[in-house]
Amino acid sequence: MKFLFKTLIILIAIYLGLNGLFYIFNDGHEITYNVGNFNVSETLKTKDNNYYFELKNGKIKLNFQIFENYHKSSKVITKILHKKIDGYECILPIFKNGEIYTDVMCLKNNTITYAHNLKNKSIRNYVKTLKKQGYDSQKYRDKGEKTNLSNTLTIYENNLLENNYVAMENYKGLELLSKGAKTVNIFENDVYTKPISIFTDKYYVVADYTDEYTFQKFYVVNIINGDTKEIRSYDEISFDSYIMGAVDGEIYLFDKDAQIEYKINLERETVEQFADKDNLKTYNGKWTKITLMEALDGTYFDNYHTNKIKGYTKAVKPNDYYYYIYNQDGDVYHVYRADVQNPKIKTYLFDTTNLNSIIYQKDVIYYQYQNSYYYYNENGQRKIIDNTELEFNSDITLGAYVK
Repeated sequence: MKFLFKTLIILIAIYLGLNGLFYIFNDGHEITYNVGNFNVSETLKTKDNNYYFELKNGKIKLNFQIFENYHKSSKVITKILHKKIDGYECILPIFKNGEIYTDVMCLKNNTITYAHNLKNKSIRNYVKTLKKQGYDSQKYRDKGEKTNLSNTLTIYENNLLENNYVAMENYKGLELLSKGAKTVNIFENDVYTKPISIFTDKYYVVADYTDEYTFQKFYVVNIINGDTKEIRSYDEISFDSYIMGAVDGEIYLFDKDAQIEYKINLERETVEQFADKDNLKTYNGKWTKITLMEALDGTYFDNYHTNKIKGYTKAVKPNDYYYYIYNQDGDVYHVYRADVQNPKIKTYLFDTTNLNSIIYQKDVIYYQYQNSYYYYNENGQRKIIDNTELEFNSDITLGAYVK
């Protein structure tokens, strides 16, 4: 009897141990199940707690993903609310413990538009009825209060996000914005255009515009704390140069006069010749050679280049989960997001008037619309800056870093 009891204990321990190992090394699952009239395909990738879903109900098909830690659980959608309104199929998934992670998704013509982006009166009345289900329409409303920093610059301080560090160029340096404002002066006199400048990671780098025709010094500002340092070049660099882009913490500049490509390393604080006129390179997800003529015409890095999405003004893939798609409509670009697993269905996010203003930072996107800067995250759009100088000077840029 004791032998049987000990054997049972050992078998139970082995079973629990194997289950523990399975849990530790389990990197996800793919399952299907039904919730009401919807068939749900659920894929979990344990890296980043990424749950991807495809919902089907007759001709209705939509997909989306969330990043939540359900401890590798499956069948995490427990209820799906669905209502057809003015040609839209409006759907709200509800998760375990009654959690809601998305706005109401309204599907029409293979495009999802969140309810907060629709001005349809019937849809707005409908979402008000979802309060008893735990849905909070107020979380998608911009309640920012403005603070005037100058005659031209206004910030919406309570819209600024924790651990997000935002910096905007001014004519002498930078305005640092992070639950407050701090001015960093780099130059004694106003410099209205600074084409040899870039925001990369947590740094702002700009050429020494106190010189006249050539320069040998870059100023580097940490946009978290405003600390400033200098990086010097042994070579004199012409102001007829441009910054091609940055990759892996290094900035690449092409001097048109000298026909040399330089590499600026912020960690080592060095400026080195990277390539001569016969070996010039650009970066579009990988290094490729370019001709001297291409460099002289202006060749800029396309770090998030993708060939997977065609037929739009621009499409990029800044992470493993989403494509971002830009479609021009006059002076405005409509911005959509598509899941990597199924890019045929896209979700409308926001409009921008400046493709070069887009900053991808983890789960936040910063962008410009006319004379203002906004960010987009899971709670919709929020305005953070009004700057009337943008109407007259399109060279003013913004940088952002998430700690």
